[in-house]
Amino acid sequence: MPGALDRAARLAHRLNLHGDPVTWAKEAQRLTDHIVREAWDEDAGALTEHLGTGGGLDASLLALPLRRVVPADHPRMVATTDAIASRLDAGGGLLYRYLPQQSPDGLDQPEGAFVLCSFWLVENLAGLGRIDEAADLFERLCPYTSPFGSPPRADGSGTGAFLGNFPQALSHVGLISSAVVLGRVQRGIQPELSTQAWFS
Repeated sequence: MPGALDRAARLAHRLNLHGDPVTWAKEAQRLTDHIVREAWDEDAGALTEHLGTGGGLDASLLALPLRRVVPADHPRMVATTDAIASRLDAGGGLLYRYLPQQSPDGLDQPEGAFVLCSFWLVENLAGLGRIDEAADLFERLCPYTSPFGSPPRADGSGTGAFLGNFPQALSHVGLISSAVVLGRVQRGIQPELSTQAWFS
């Protein structure tokens, strides 16, 4: 919701559309502040999957900067990015979306690595100026595609087996988006992922 309000405010402002972009922008910021405050778990040292205590770590939180909900360089987002990279690591540059023992999903099968989340990590690292890290991760992820260049939804971590939908459009969009962001930062163009980019 904060991302939608932010986009509506920016579109209305840039294109001189009807509406109340000032109020929308303020409401987007209020919701962002609420998320940063209420989804933070002091014990985990990270934002978690829901507001309040007891939530597990979820790699979908990496989408927050991409949707302009929380800047990539906000201290709590930086801590969350690092926590996801280390605690949800599935090996080979891949990430689990979440750990079922912390976030029960009711499924009786093991969780595969969720390829899209790893591309989100590339973009977060690029937004933090950790360009070499982002480029290295991107290069490690590119082989997780078919001979036609299409990535799967998930990888059977450690086995190289594709799981879930294939080809997976969301994974493909993640690959393209992270390639664009990485290419831009390597040319010195600041991505719209940091506080400076948002408020300049």
